[in-house]
Order: sequence, then C-alpha cells, then structure tokens
Amino acid sequence: MIRKVFLTLLLLTSFRVFGEDVTIIGDSLTVGSEKYIKYFIPSAVVDAKVGRKFQEVMGIIKELEETGRLRNTVVIGLATNSQISIEELVYVIDYLTAKGRRAILVNAKVPRKWEEINNYNIYLTKVLRPNIEVVDWKKISEYYCRAYICFRSDGYHLTDVGSYIYSYAIYYYIKNSGTN
Repeated sequence: MIRKVFLTLLLLTSFRVFGEDVTIIGDSLTVGSEKYIKYFIPSAVVDAKVGRKFQEVMGIIKELEETGRLRNTVVIGLATNSQISIEELVYVIDYLTAKGRRAILVNAKVPRKWEEINNYNIYLTKVLRPNIEVVDWKKISEYYCRAYICFRSDGYHLTDVGSYIYSYAIYYYIKNSGTN
C-alpha cells in the first residue's frame, strides 16, 4: 500500500526543481518529514525541532535572518505543541511582511485542546492579514488519511506515508500558489 501511495504521488511530481526562495520552520512533524520536504523542495532551508512551540518562532526568524537563511517565502508549521494567540500570529506576520517576506502558515491536526482554537486563530489571522497563505493540514489529512495510515498511535505524529503527504501538501501549495 505504501508503494502505491508513493508511485501515485511520484507521477504527480515529475518536475520538482524549485523553491530556492523557501524557508520552512517547524516542529516534530517537519523533523519527521524533512527527507520528503528536501525531495520536493531540495534547496529549501528547513529549521525544525521536536517540541518546538510557536512562541519560539521570532527568535528563530531573527537568527535565520542574521545568518542569511531566511528566504522570501517563509512556511511556519508550529500549531501542534501549544496554544497560539491571535496577537502572536499577527506580530510574526507583520514582522515578516514588513521585511518583504511572504508568510504561509500550516494549521494543526492534533488531538489536543488547542487544535480548534489554533486553527480558528490562523484563519482569523488570514482575515486580518489577507496577504498570508494557509495550508489546511487538518482538512488535507482528514481527507487523505481515511485511505492511508498517516498517523502514529498518538494521533498526530506522522508515519512515513503521513510524512510524505504532509511534505507533498506543503510543496503542492507553494508550487500552485506561485510563491516559489
């Protein structure tokens, strides 16, 4: 079954050289998906750490900026490990856009009390700052993971197939939203 998923998605991704202008900041989902992210977006800067919370993102952004590794498109997948306020989201988005960066947020699929509020706040931020983009990982995973085993027993860490789909979703979104 895994082979069938890979072959199907590989056929859809025969052209994959792009993304020289992409930085991805993430948590354990990104750590577990990095090999596939690098497959789809080989030149992307990936900065991921297990257990990372959204509240750490400004320090990471500034460090990446100082070292010349903050690219023009910044994907942030940090809605899994803690609740995020609207103020935190808007602050980060305003900082990035003031620096001429394009921001893409990845929402959450996590069986925790903050999943709904984080996803709500991410979409509210999109309303307040229409220049951002949102990858709807919750919706994508609910659709594709009915047919494939994407999650480990905890309900949010990814299996190999889940990591592939997560990475492909980010790749596909960047490619088709014209942000590379």
